Amino acid sequence: MTMRRAMAAMVCLAVGAAPAVAGAQVAAAPLTAANVWTRYGALLRAVVRGNGVDYAALRGRLGELRAIHGWLGDNGPTRTPGAFATADARKAYWLNAYNATVLRGVAEAPPTMRNVLTYLPDGGFFRARRWRLDGREMTLDAVENREVRPVFRDPRVHVALNCAARSCPPLYGGAYVPAALDRRLDALARAYVNAAGAVAVDPTARTVRVTQIFEWFRDDFAPGGGVVAWLRRYAAPPLRQRLEAACGADAGRCTVSYRPYDWALNAAP
Repeated sequence: MTMRRAMAAMVCLAVGAAPAVAGAQVAAAPLTAANVWTRYGALLRAVVRGNGVDYAALRGRLGELRAIHGWLGDNGPTRTPGAFATADARKAYWLNAYNATVLRGVAEAPPTMRNVLTYLPDGGFFRARRWRLDGREMTLDAVENREVRPVFRDPRVHVALNCAARSCPPLYGGAYVPAALDRRLDALARAYVNAAGAVAVDPTARTVRVTQIFEWFRDDFAPGGGVVAWLRRYAAPPLRQRLEAACGADAGRCTVSYRPYDWALNAAP
């Protein structure tokens, strides 16, 4: 091969190799307070399917989920307070942190795990396993009952927190962001209350049947008049009329009962 031909071959190889080298150098931008919810929202949109989660797809994105969760461990209202200066910013952080932790816990469990309550002894998925969030080690139970419920006193959090069980309100397919948080929680409350089968009303028997969430956390709904009054606030006209027919204008003339909770994994079909 002549020198000219050899040089031409080297140029061709270099040109052909350039895209591969450039591609190998491409990496996701570092996570920051400015982009973390965008990245988390994109992840959720890729794995949430209707009322469930595509956990096979989530496991395929486990690296991204771990990166987001790692950022949540290093940042938060206590660790980096300047990034969470408002109550809505702090509330959005904890709602996202809880749901991301649940997703990571399920994604890292064996695929044979089909029930989040019985996966570890004595509900250990929620009460025993500890995760780093906001620079501290804590359980999911502590997030819900120490960082969210007593701090924000907002019963709408119960339609925003997702425990990976079938009876849990569906996981929102996006990240909670402070600027739109109030509107989003109202929308989720309306969607949940008016979903088929969520609230069963018998005006003749004067009974209302709902999920056990309303039993376990009934004290959270008491300041607004109780469970029925809260349901009526978000009910569409047909459901509101049935609730008023069964319970009266003061929401006090009916009996509330509760459906057994289905803890089976909320895997998308």
